[in-house]
Amino acid sequence: MKRQVESRKAVNTHRLNDGLLHLSKIEVRASGRWRAVEILGGLIVIALAIFVLADPQFTIQTLVIVIAAGLIIGGLLRTGVGAFATVLPSALRSLNVTGGVIAFVLGIAALLDLQAAAATLVGILAVALLLVGAVEIGVGVARHPPIWLRLVIVAIGALTVILSVYVILNMSIGQSILAAILAFALLLVGIRNIVHGLTGHHPVATPIESAVTAV
Repeated sequence: MKRQVESRKAVNTHRLNDGLLHLSKIEVRASGRWRAVEILGGLIVIALAIFVLADPQFTIQTLVIVIAAGLIIGGLLRTGVGAFATVLPSALRSLNVTGGVIAFVLGIAALLDLQAAAATLVGILAVALLLVGAVEIGVGVARHPPIWLRLVIVAIGALTVILSVYVILNMSIGQSILAAILAFALLLVGIRNIVHGLTGHHPVATPIESAVTAV
């Protein structure tokens, strides 16, 4: 009887170890192509944001066009990553697509209504960045180690939200100042894209054999 119990324990231990072996978490990196897309998108967005910050004396329409272009480009690239980077977890892909579509649609909305009041255009861009920042927080909270990257993404998302809310609540101050604040928020989004593109990895629970093949 004692031997049978010990034999069962040994079998169960073997099965448990075997299960842990095949479901162990390993680090998987997004493909070099998609990481390059994120980095390129981040660089373009940063360049446009710096253009606005370097000389906020441009007409407000010019500033709106530049910021909207940054949102559109960043939105397209983020949507592409979310739609086609299958190595990412489904939750992160969904968040990327959501943030990308929001940025793209509201960026287009601003460009299609350049004759509207400056406050309206700035408000549209502020709402776009507010929603993008909220999505960034969701990306950071989602299962996306390493922990330092999650903290960076959450911090950037939170700061983007704060800046956008400040603009929405203080539309009476100079439009050029508001555009500069939004450009800084856009700069943060570009930095986030570059940081994520440079790292772009996460541990996933997957059979070792198939994971090694995928990598």
